[in-house]
Amino acid sequence: MATTLATTLHDPKALLAEHFQTAASALARVFAGVAVSLTEATHPHMERVLVDSLGARIVRHPTGEEFIGRGRRDAVRLALELELELEAERVLYADPDHILHWLRMAPGELGTILEIQPAIGFLIVGRSARAFAAVPHRLQQTEGPINRAYELMTGRRADLLAAVRRLDRATARDIVKHSRIDSFANDVEWPLLAERLGHSVGAVEADGLLYRTIEEFGAAADGYDDQPLQWLRRIEMAAEQARAMRPFLRPLD
Repeated sequence: MATTLATTLHDPKALLAEHFQTAASALARVFAGVAVSLTEATHPHMERVLVDSLGARIVRHPTGEEFIGRGRRDAVRLALELELELEAERVLYADPDHILHWLRMAPGELGTILEIQPAIGFLIVGRSARAFAAVPHRLQQTEGPINRAYELMTGRRADLLAAVRRLDRATARDIVKHSRIDSFANDVEWPLLAERLGHSVGAVEADGLLYRTIEEFGAAADGYDDQPLQWLRRIEMAAEQARAMRPFLRPLD
């Protein structure tokens, strides 16, 4: 089944422009189309690269962490519009750094996961134990409790915060219509909301998902684990995600 890629990007210096140009042919082989929600602060050159190299459809959303979820929702909305033209049936949402690393490290795995469990409406794509062990410690120690809470709530073990999801058309439409969280806490809202709305939810693991900030995209190792501010930011993010999960504590049926 044909799949469109939905993603968001905040790149004021166009740091990923060359990487997207390099990956353009690989992306075209995997995805029927690409929909991108750019922050208003993203450099115009980045938009030109996405349009010229990928034929991407572009929308813009406000800059700031409080608008990340809104941007993701807008990207999925645009992908749905693109699907109607391309006769595609599914959307894969993935942050841009994740999709670029995944294509480089394990392109075959990406293709396999696009086709796995085709009847699942909302497929959470998380990091395998090996991949999770390679992410920075500040992510491991703050994301682990969120994943555990989700498991206790749903009986389903999943790595929620890699922010990679495959959605069929009906599920994607419902997420766009009913999601109310505009921040990064949509990481936890979307799978819980999909299940509450009656869509099937599943989870798979991938070895090829790697975390780097855009500023350190090509670096061999993450360089922020020794910065106290980055730990505090991750603790604050976990707290916001926990607050977003609370309304779903009542039975999902």
